[in-house]
Amino acid sequence: MSVVSVVKVDDKSVDPETVFRAVNKAMRLAGWEKRVSGKNLVLKVNVVWDKIYPSCTTTPMVIEGILKTVLSSKKIRPNRITIVDTDTAAIVRADVSFKIQGIEKMANKYGVEVVNLSNTEFVDIKFEKGVVLKKLRVSKVLLDADTIITVPVLKTHSYSQLTGALKNQWGCIHDLRHNFHMVLNDAIPDVNNFFKGKIRFALMDGLFGMEGKGPKTGRPRKIGYIFASSDLVGLDTVVATVMGIDPYSVKHIVKSQRIGLGSMKVKVVGDAMPKYSFERADRSNIVMGTEMRLRHLGPKIEWLMFNSKSPVLFLFRWTAKAYYDIWYQLVGIKYVRKMMETNFGRMWSRYYL
Repeated sequence: MSVVSVVKVDDKSVDPETVFRAVNKAMRLAGWEKRVSGKNLVLKVNVVWDKIYPSCTTTPMVIEGILKTVLSSKKIRPNRITIVDTDTAAIVRADVSFKIQGIEKMANKYGVEVVNLSNTEFVDIKFEKGVVLKKLRVSKVLLDADTIITVPVLKTHSYSQLTGALKNQWGCIHDLRHNFHMVLNDAIPDVNNFFKGKIRFALMDGLFGMEGKGPKTGRPRKIGYIFASSDLVGLDTVVATVMGIDPYSVKHIVKSQRIGLGSMKVKVVGDAMPKYSFERADRSNIVMGTEMRLRHLGPKIEWLMFNSKSPVLFLFRWTAKAYYDIWYQLVGIKYVRKMMETNFGRMWSRYYL
């Protein structure tokens, strides 16, 4: 049975200290110091968009809360802490996202480096245990880490129902990972199985949550919770339940349990688990829907459209970026304004203004 901590964040103040305290409590209740070890610590966050869009990316307040907790520990004393993510297929550069969202500025205050994994050296590694990922192209930054703490966001996903602690490792492999979208529910357990010895703790940023057409163009809503566990399967089981999704209907969670990555039997500690009814991501946005329709036309069309050397792929990626940028200005910005008027939004604005 896995232990998952649930901590409600005080939303009556604009002081980020309220988030820091909640993060610290969630980590302590989940026994983080028993799991994290070594001198080289990596925080795998989610900066999938170079925009301020609450519920889409890991907030700097939560990341800072983790840094403060780690750096104040008398047991865990890493020599190096690195905050990382990778570029996306839709031409979103992680290093640009770090700047825009205020994460780089915050990290500099603590002498912590932010790294775009796409700009680092990658190594091709055979993985005999993989069901569909028989070879992974992985950054040396991750391979050199003693411990990885994964820091996902609570949101829906059009391909995998939700993107949580397990799905967050999708950004640990090279950006051509989109070619595994047809086998995503096997690929997610594979990549987590590969990093099983390194990813020892997960903390989910639930200040905001996304429902509907996630992981980018869904609707944000204020949630105000932090979730943490050393068991990624257990954490995603709890979060799926919080969102109103039957965790046993989420294939990658079930398959991850089946191969021994964790347990769906959980013990919740801390505050009472909230219950919501999130709008499902039953329908994809235009970009994701078009991709799936093209892939279902057969292997020849799929190769023509999505092969790394194909000029069509280059065009598709830039078209996707243009769509997301336009959607943000025409639709998304109204959601942003509403969320940034909350106290959590006001906290965030302190990091990038």
